[in-house]
Amino acid sequence: MKKIRIYILALVAGLLIIPTSCSKDFLETRPTDQLAAGDVFNSLTGAWGAINGVHRSMYIQYNSVQAHGGMDGMLRYIDFMGTDVLFNTTSNGWYLGTYRWTDHRNERSNQVLYWTNLYRMISNANQIINNIDKIAGSESEKKHIKGQALAYRAWSHFMLVQLFADRFVPGAANSQKGVPYMETITFEGQERISVAEVYNKINTDIASAITNLEGYTRANKSHINKSVAQAIQAQIALVQGNWNLAATAANAARQGFSFMTTAQHQDGYSLISNPEFMWASFVQEDQTQYFYSFYAYMSHNFNSTAIRQSPKSILKDLYDKISPTDVRRTFWYPTAVASAQPSVPPSGLRFNYMSSKFKAVSVSDSRGDFPWIRVAEMYLIEAEALARQTGKVEQAKDVLFLLAKNRDPQYVRSANSGQALIEEILIQRRVELWGEGRNFTDLKRLGLPLVRPEAASGGQGGHVASFAIKLTEPAGTNNWTWMIPRGEIDTNPNLEQNPA
Repeated sequence: MKKIRIYILALVAGLLIIPTSCSKDFLETRPTDQLAAGDVFNSLTGAWGAINGVHRSMYIQYNSVQAHGGMDGMLRYIDFMGTDVLFNTTSNGWYLGTYRWTDHRNERSNQVLYWTNLYRMISNANQIINNIDKIAGSESEKKHIKGQALAYRAWSHFMLVQLFADRFVPGAANSQKGVPYMETITFEGQERISVAEVYNKINTDIASAITNLEGYTRANKSHINKSVAQAIQAQIALVQGNWNLAATAANAARQGFSFMTTAQHQDGYSLISNPEFMWASFVQEDQTQYFYSFYAYMSHNFNSTAIRQSPKSILKDLYDKISPTDVRRTFWYPTAVASAQPSVPPSGLRFNYMSSKFKAVSVSDSRGDFPWIRVAEMYLIEAEALARQTGKVEQAKDVLFLLAKNRDPQYVRSANSGQALIEEILIQRRVELWGEGRNFTDLKRLGLPLVRPEAASGGQGGHVASFAIKLTEPAGTNNWTWMIPRGEIDTNPNLEQNPA
């Protein structure tokens, strides 16, 4: 297989000087074919190498932390803090503090280091944005490189402000503390700007990315083209309650993409060739992720301690809402203990309602291509945004029907309206995106409380109080906001910690 040469920029500037331990770890994990920033931006070839390095950084191991297997590690944190992914045991301990809602409130935990990881990505994107126009060469190529870097800068700040700041409230002033928005390379500590200001800058960046990516034909799905930038714009607009933009951007983003077949649903959501994958990382055979892969935690077939001892299950209450004729219902096994399905690693434990949605290459190979955005999400965003607008309920039903009918041949166009229709769409969203890192942030954006139904006495399919500890959390408390890493606070006198 042809190898792609990539360059990850040496500078790790951004919000502040990274603490020594993190800096050392980062230097140790950079590829040997790295160029200094000055060399990279001597040519378009070097600039393409730089943006390829950013693509690659979506699935590198950060901070030498096993749970930080690329940006999908952050998405695991998001789902494990939600309602719909169940921990069946506590035997291996991985992500247990996340599941119990303690690690994100601990400023010294590994979980909150995604603050640093995201700012590293922003720093590398800024190197590209701030240097690309100085290079001699094709203006269209420079725009296509810059557009992707702008999309990464917007997406990274979007994730940061969702996690490390209080919720964006549609229609409110949103003057609460947000995050520093980094647009230049500096080692001077920056202060937090308001949530409203952060989103204004995010919106500017993603709109500029869309403009720059006009006419770009990407080499593979790991790159960001105009459709992907529009998909990110739709996600951002949904959180802000900008329903018209969310629906319009989602509709534009999904054009040209098709649904997967019933057979492709059974492939394990791990192949970049899947027609629904809009933006995804392709993991080459010589770039295995070992035990920090997404599939080392969430597949049903890789032989890892996390899977053998604590396979993940879906909440029974959600499973029961899936139609018997819906192909997605086949992802979970309500009688796994008594049946031969799904296949599990040697000596693996079985629990009812356990998942087979995700599949690693094999029992000894944890690789799998990971979808950052699938086209199904665009249908769901468009449907929800339309359903929340006056006079557009019928359009919302039409969009929902396209997705739901594909998943369930027996699905009948919804007769719901108002809040009942919105609830139907949100249930479809929970089912469709289970395990893909949307649950906690969805609860937060909607201002909903955490409610984790317990398992029936002696049964499975619900949260076990002694495992989860955290079964409820009212909406809007401080606990919905992640703490900023202590190393960042100590290094930057301008940075204010979130309330305890």
